[in-house]
Formats: sequence, C-alpha cells, structure tokens
Amino acid sequence: MRRNLLLALACSLAYVATAQPTWRFHLAFEDGTGARDTLWFIYDTNVLLTQSHWPVDMAEYAESRANLNYNDGEFHVFTINDLIDSTNSMASPYSWFPIFETGNSINAINWTPPMTITWDTSLFHAPYLPYDQGSFGMAIMDGIAFSQFDQSGEFGVFNMLIDDSVTIDFLWDYLFTFSVYFGPDDHVGMREQQAPAPLLSVWPNPARSMLHVQAPGSEAGEVLVSDLMGRRVLNVEHMPANEPLDVSSLHPGIYLIRVHTHQNHVYHGTFEKIP
Repeated sequence: MRRNLLLALACSLAYVATAQPTWRFHLAFEDGTGARDTLWFIYDTNVLLTQSHWPVDMAEYAESRANLNYNDGEFHVFTINDLIDSTNSMASPYSWFPIFETGNSINAINWTPPMTITWDTSLFHAPYLPYDQGSFGMAIMDGIAFSQFDQSGEFGVFNMLIDDSVTIDFLWDYLFTFSVYFGPDDHVGMREQQAPAPLLSVWPNPARSMLHVQAPGSEAGEVLVSDLMGRRVLNVEHMPANEPLDVSSLHPGIYLIRVHTHQNHVYHGTFEKIP
C-alpha cells in the first residue's frame, strides 16, 4: 500500500514537472461606440481535444449556454466551435502547438465601425511554450478587409507578428467573417523583420469616373480590376504611368485593383466606386 502511494505521488510530481502554464491569447475588439468584447485562444495540458467549454465540464458549459443571449441588442464577437455553437473561447492541447486555426468563422453582431482589434505579440514568444515542437513562425488574420494594409506582402492577410493592433476604418462591411491562423513557418522570424510592402496609390477614393493609379516608383504596367467575388470587370494591358483609369462604367461598390508592372512587380489595392 505504501509503495503504491509513493508510486502515485512520483507520477503526480512528474506530471506537474512536465505540465506547462496555460497559454491564453486574446483578441480584444472595440467598435466605434466604445463597446468591447474579447475572444480567447488557449493551449492547456489538460485539454485532449479542441473544446470551447474549457476550463469547465460539459454540464457547466451547457448551463452557461442556456443563459447566453446573443439577441440582447449588445455587441458580441464570437467564433464557431465543433459543437456548432457560438463561443468566446477555444482551447487546444499543447500537443497541437504551434497549430491553431479558427477557419473562416470569426463573426460579430451589433457593432458600429470603425473596429479596432488588439492583441499581445509578446505571447508568441512566451518562454514556457514547447519550442521543441517548433514555434510561431506565422500568426495571421485573413479576410478582405485587411487588404487595405498589405503589410504582410500577401493580399488580405494581416501579419500579427509585426503589429499588436489594427483599426478597420475602410472595407468594414467585409471585415466579418474572417479567420485566424497560428502555425510554423520555414522562415521563422523573417516576417517580423521585413519592412512593410509598398502600397499602391489610388485617388480619389471613393471615385466617380476617373481613378488615378500609381505604383511605387511610378512604374507602368497592366491594371486589373475585380469585384469582391474575384470576377474581372476591367483590364488595361498597357496602362501609362500617369494616365487615369476610367471607372465610370462600373457599378457602385468596392473593387480590388492589381497592377503588374513592366519591372515584374505586383501591387494590390482597393477603391470604392460611387454613383
């Protein structure tokens, strides 16, 4: 009996020694009225499968769901879990580190633009993370609204390793839904050190008839305009650098614009067409 107790104690001490602190990462949302809500992404050694009811058991979770009211007219931000429930938190086992993916499911209701999203970049470098499994080489938010920044070099992708906040004051109709992805990368650290990609200049924005389009260095090239469904609506193969683009035939709305220069550089931007 004594031997069994000592063995159990040794096992429990070994578990405590290998257990890691719970990693709690938040995305804090604040809309134009000052209303706030938060999403939590969690790694914990006690989690076996991705779950939204951490750290409570299913019975408590079911009770909390019964008291949750998304129809109260207040601002709420949420994601969808594996139970097809709207939730504010998702917990994954540490064995999955550094992979964490929400899919295209982060949504919000009853909010007023602009929307500011903040997070703590230092948590991507927490000393207790299991770096023997890899590390966060990639942490991104992915959605059409993020195309206005282009600081990652990829269209519609916001690199969370570079900045710790973003304010969506344009294209806010296309902010939700969007996805969040954390994962490894073959070029760990390079994304943090690279300079923001140069932006395509378009003016006036919004535009009624003529739109000036200027790539960095005033490079000329092919101009392609697409709607938000990816359908090509306007294409000029050889656009002079200083000549405005006629957009008078386009219907009112938001459009994506791409310039492929004669120097083989590609730049992206967005503009709004008004009546």
